Amino acid sequence: MGDQKQGWTKGTIVIVIFAIGFLFAGVFVNNYFKAKAAGKPITQEKNEFMNHPGQTSETIVQNTKDLRIEKEMIHKRQEQAMGGRNKQEREETKAPEKTTTDTATTQPTTPKDQETTKPPSTETKPANAQPTAAGKKTIYLTFDDGPAAFSGGIIALLEKFHYKATFFMIDGNIRRYPNAVKLMVQSGETVALHSVSHNQKVFYASATSVINELTQNRNTLKEVSGVDSYIMRTPYGSVPGMTAEYRKAVTDNGYLMWDWNIDSKDWYYKDARYVESVKQQLTKLANHNGPIVILMHERKETLAHLPALLDYLSKQGYEGKAIDSSMTPVQFTVR
Repeated sequence: MGDQKQGWTKGTIVIVIFAIGFLFAGVFVNNYFKAKAAGKPITQEKNEFMNHPGQTSETIVQNTKDLRIEKEMIHKRQEQAMGGRNKQEREETKAPEKTTTDTATTQPTTPKDQETTKPPSTETKPANAQPTAAGKKTIYLTFDDGPAAFSGGIIALLEKFHYKATFFMIDGNIRRYPNAVKLMVQSGETVALHSVSHNQKVFYASATSVINELTQNRNTLKEVSGVDSYIMRTPYGSVPGMTAEYRKAVTDNGYLMWDWNIDSKDWYYKDARYVESVKQQLTKLANHNGPIVILMHERKETLAHLPALLDYLSKQGYEGKAIDSSMTPVQFTVR
């Protein structure tokens, strides 16, 4: 009887362990599908839930969807702005009087181009994607939201394809990865500003908040890299956040605000599809008279498929250059 009782006790323990394991498996699967529905890794959902204990996972999923919808609305406004600019440029190219494009090409950017102790001159010259003396077409790759732990990988690829690029960087990330910033300067990339908060409500609160963030961002970049750059891009682009008052404040303080005319959508696709997106948009800009500026982000997914994009651009005869302070910035058309 004693042996039988002991055997039943062991069996009960096994059943309890099995039941607990089954329960944990059920919770994991449930969280997995919720995270998948939100379009982000399960570890990210777990961290967000731990950081916001007052929220349920359903609330977090809804907030993520709302943010994505907001980004898509901004993107539509920006597409309209880019469309207006491209239409205006097409009309200008049909005018009877045409100017030569021989002097419209730009010179390669060096770190020295950015080293200035005062705001750059307001006299700027246009740049376009017309063939250079070597038969190449100029294109401008830009990377937002860095630097990051893998910035060196991006720079290594740029060097491999003999390309230069422009990096619009966030204040905190500059301090977090100072060596990446120094490598950019040493490699001849253009280092530029992209705010402190990268928060729409905080950055666009007033003209003062815009200038204060850019000033802090600029001072941090100068402290880390030795480069006093006035080249900047606002969080999520200038439309719709930058009002006429904000734009005037930026100009009065000597900053050069850049947008883009090709959105790679790497922030949306997060895979190889962003390369195809660039190809399609380049085709639409085949007769574009002006600089072609591609928006990308310092993301692992972007880095993973960057070789394919650089290979395509090189085979299409594009030469990648960095933005410099002598150029007329590409900006969205305000309606």
